[in-house]
Amino acid sequence: MLDLTLIQTIAQSYSPQELFAALVWQRRFNQFNGEKVITDLSQHPNLWSSFLFTKPIFAPDENGLSFGGVIDTLLAMANYRPMPETSIIHFVAYPADTLYILSENQDTKVSQLLDLGKKWRADSVEVTDGTNEEYSFRLKRQLRTRLESNDVQHPRDAVVVCYWWD
Repeated sequence: MLDLTLIQTIAQSYSPQELFAALVWQRRFNQFNGEKVITDLSQHPNLWSSFLFTKPIFAPDENGLSFGGVIDTLLAMANYRPMPETSIIHFVAYPADTLYILSENQDTKVSQLLDLGKKWRADSVEVTDGTNEEYSFRLKRQLRTRLESNDVQHPRDAVVVCYWWD
């Protein structure tokens, strides 16, 4: 089931961010176009520090744990096989519908990220920072970045921009 040689090669060749980018690239549904999203993110690396594409993270289910989304993701990953568009067999794609982008809290960056949400035709775009009581304990208000001139880390105020497609 798992080809360890292939996994080792992939793990040594790609970052976790690149692996998530590949998941986003594959995904198309309703107004969402993963290839367009990844192309735009690659053209604007100064706007973001990292991103995650998944089911809504903080959306409570009947148990209050968002466990249903985890189960959907596990099942889709267990059953997914790449198939050509012309194939009559289709597997459940990675069931993400929400993109979370970590960015520095600067008006110009956040504004450009909001504009990308319009371009990507997201159904909802929200900005979450430490002032939102619901998320303040989950979102640390510091984004650590390395200065190119030395290894000293400096704290930066951060936000998470959340894009959701129905």
